[in-house]
Amino acid sequence: MPPVAAVSLVFSLVLGVVLWIYLIRLSFARSSGMGVVALLLPPLAFIQLLTDPEHREQLLVLFVSILLFSSIAALER
Repeated sequence: MPPVAAVSLVFSLVLGVVLWIYLIRLSFARSSGMGVVALLLPPLAFIQLLTDPEHREQLLVLFVSILLFSSIAALER
């Protein structure tokens, strides 16, 4: 695996964990039921939190960054 792909993959994984923790934090702030959903089904919590205009921009920036780094890692293979 080329170094660029390896670094991009690591960035993608780290940002994925950051996004998941952020989802859990925001979901538990809304309600404990939503927090459990974020723990077990993160995509569902992500879609639910996209309806919140206050946090939509931050969530989308993290998500697009993950997609970008994942794409770089996939193209460099």
